[in-house]
Amino acid sequence: MKKRIALIAIALTACSAASPAPKGWTAIPGSADAWSRGSGPAREEYSFRRKIFPGTLQDLASAVAIDSLLHNPGGKLHSSDPFAPCPGAAGVATLSLPGGSALKEGFAVHDGVAVRTSYTLPAGAQPDADVISAMQNVLC
Repeated sequence: MKKRIALIAIALTACSAASPAPKGWTAIPGSADAWSRGSGPAREEYSFRRKIFPGTLQDLASAVAIDSLLHNPGGKLHSSDPFAPCPGAAGVATLSLPGGSALKEGFAVHDGVAVRTSYTLPAGAQPDADVISAMQNVLC
């Protein structure tokens, strides 16, 4: 019986989807899809969301650029590029925000559903590899 339970547990683990959370990050209280690391000016935050979207990746890229600037007054769009782990299937817009932060907005469209990620980090900081991996899990 114990062997059977162990085999079932191994099978379920092998079939489970990758976690959307960056490895080692802390869940933000009150939010099911947002995590943080650090504090003060070194604080980083990551989140993702999905919603119905009937458009193309190019349509979503335009919407992300506009939404990001409207929701972050004083922000400046620096680039909107293919997301390297899955070029052609996802993109990432990079903005500088007032107060010394950077924002990387990831986006993809899969079967009529828009997937968006949001990653804020200190300006000039290198993106956390665990966040890039989490973005890849939900965008690609």
